[in-house]
Amino acid sequence: MRRREHGQGSSTSTAPASRARRRLLAGCAFATVSLLTGTLAPASRADKRALDIKAGSAISTLAEFVRQTGLQVLFEADAVRNHSTREVRGEFDAAEALGLMLEGSGLTYEFVNERTVTVRPRPGITRPAGKSHAPPERLSVRAT
Repeated sequence: MRRREHGQGSSTSTAPASRARRRLLAGCAFATVSLLTGTLAPASRADKRALDIKAGSAISTLAEFVRQTGLQVLFEADAVRNHSTREVRGEFDAAEALGLMLEGSGLTYEFVNERTVTVRPRPGITRPAGKSHAPPERLSVRAT
């Protein structure tokens, strides 16, 4: 594939491949950077932790989930941008916390391994671009 040089005739464009690469990097970089800046000891899916994550936009709440749990969360930023999540406060393992946090958000999660989870829109759920729905009502849960 040739790149188009300034002042030369047309050639095959690298724009679609470049755009796809940027989307992939943007979607994964956010969670990866958050993970690398955390100071938590390595965590696993089964570890219970005291969490205090406020309701809000999925991008910010997933970043906070990464910071508080030490787990790696992979998601495409554009796919979760217009979704909101519930508040999670209490002591939970990762699956419990994600289940509560994503309830009613139109998002779902799947563990890839003990330390990595993917988050994506539920199949069949679409939101018009630029239209975010209000955060679900506040949910405070304390584990016993």
